[in-house]
Amino acid sequence: DGLTVFSATSAMRHPSRSENYLSPKAALSFQAASDLVLKASTGRAIRMPTVHELYGATSTTNSQFINDPNLKPERSWTSELTAERDLGNGVLRGTFFTESTHDSLYSQSIVDPVALRTISRVQNVGRIQTNGVEIAYSGFDVAVRGLDLNASVTYADSVIKENAGYVATPGDTVGKRQPNIPRWRATALAAYRFDERWSGSVGARYSGNQFRTLNNSDVNGYTYMGVSKFFTVDLRARYKINRQLTAAFGIDNVNNYTFWNFHPYPQRSYVFELKADL
Repeated sequence: DGLTVFSATSAMRHPSRSENYLSPKAALSFQAASDLVLKASTGRAIRMPTVHELYGATSTTNSQFINDPNLKPERSWTSELTAERDLGNGVLRGTFFTESTHDSLYSQSIVDPVALRTISRVQNVGRIQTNGVEIAYSGFDVAVRGLDLNASVTYADSVIKENAGYVATPGDTVGKRQPNIPRWRATALAAYRFDERWSGSVGARYSGNQFRTLNNSDVNGYTYMGVSKFFTVDLRARYKINRQLTAAFGIDNVNNYTFWNFHPYPQRSYVFELKADL
């Protein structure tokens, strides 16, 4: 019994809908050796369109949202193959993952050059195929006693394979990369315990180029509504005053990298913490 009310005197009723889906999942693990575990998993996920996406048409002086009461639910099959090796003082993991998503739900925003306002429209994207590999390591007392290390590198090839919808012209999204999914991502965190009271850490994060639009037309991510690549480094020092009190000081984005995700992220920031445990 969907209903969209445009004003006190204008409304549109939509026919009733009732749909049911199964979301099965399965996982297997095999101890191939004393220090090697193999894992396989697969599962189906269903994401129903929200009330706002189906019926929530809104309009203001500066923006307009166009709904679609006929949206289909998003359906994904995701599978992973993983190998984990115990290295004694750490674990090395390699994972291959693949995902096929049908009728993915996306809301796209464009600026109307005539009306001079932002127009957002939600649509189903026919099929998106994602394949990727991730290598991750987690270890303690690495190289020297007191040094812990966590790191990961991820490669993802996520491409729109089928889509009847479009952004500007028919067919302009087929073969394009899925929005907000960079090909490369990497993280690293090194922490060192100087003694029972003092510890410090250095963290780094990297994300490659990515897009926000389905037709990948937003080639400049360093602007309003854009999403950019980034590389940031964070520092943190921690001092345990006594059993109850702990103080910490940190510098986020110490390299002062300017990056965006719709809006600019904070640049170099200083943080001081005082924690009390009762």
